[in-house]
Amino acid sequence: MAVSVGTPLRVHPTAHPVPGTVLPEPLARTAPAGPNRRLGVAAIVISAAAMGTAGLFGRMATPAGAVLGEALTLGRMLVGALGMLVLLAVSRRLGRLRRIRLSWSIVLGGIFLGLSLATYLSATVLTDLSRAVALHYLGPVVATVLARLLLRESVTRLDALSLGAGFLGMLLAAGLIGGAPSAGGDQETLGTVLGVASGVFYGAALLCYRYRSDMPADVRSFWTFTFGAVGTGAMVVVTRPDLSGMTAVHWAWAAGFFVVCGLLALGLLVVAGKHLRAAELSGLSYFEVVVALALGAVVFTESVSLLAVLGAGLIVAAMALPVLAGRRKSGALRSR
Repeated sequence: MAVSVGTPLRVHPTAHPVPGTVLPEPLARTAPAGPNRRLGVAAIVISAAAMGTAGLFGRMATPAGAVLGEALTLGRMLVGALGMLVLLAVSRRLGRLRRIRLSWSIVLGGIFLGLSLATYLSATVLTDLSRAVALHYLGPVVATVLARLLLRESVTRLDALSLGAGFLGMLLAAGLIGGAPSAGGDQETLGTVLGVASGVFYGAALLCYRYRSDMPADVRSFWTFTFGAVGTGAMVVVTRPDLSGMTAVHWAWAAGFFVVCGLLALGLLVVAGKHLRAAELSGLSYFEVVVALALGAVVFTESVSLLAVLGAGLIVAAMALPVLAGRRKSGALRSR
């Protein structure tokens, strides 16, 4: 028996359906989709891996003796905003930019992220890369604490164990425990200050991602890139970096940096922030340190100590804890 799709069946609410007949779904109000944890985990792992290549692209795109963290981050944000605008246009969703209202969390999230990445790249030039990475990754700890205080997000024992193991692993992998002491100096002090600032800004950005979960990821990514460009653009106006030494090779690496570490990494970071709690987002984001450590050893032949390998192992274990816990919880729910 064929039923026309264009003419819905009208069935009395007390009538019994004829055996073998499939009744149409009621046109009820559809609730907004809830968090997709699997999507969030996949997004943050890929994002962290792409972010881990920032040191490679940043070093190859910067001429010797130059400090271009603000300029590179501005290009990173502008390319990301343009890429998201194209995606919105292709999917015919540009109208959502006008219909969906902005809020302070959207504006500040983009500005904080831009300032964080700009100060981080500058810190990597002024101080040891390991110290800059360590100070930048104060951010996940800051985000977890603020989410607990402001959003009343629960931090389970497993969350605390994962975050603590990841932070300890990061300190070992970065060489801040058991590594050689720093030489010091004015540049070292400035680099340390910028590294601390990058960590605080990063934590604030991660916290902002927990607000406005109603906003679609592509729309939010566009506004994140846009306001990130505003924040880093202000830094460029103040610092006025010298780009005269950049060659075609430098610009090619910069273009790769804009796409991989900008559009891909930061776009997926926004997606992950919609689907994961701050504690989960923080623990999984430490995977960036493992990627950066591996690239430093393979590409730049940097020495890797036994403590650094142990730290990388702790980071991987910290990442696996919330993932395995989520699988067990899902399996328990399905078995009921």
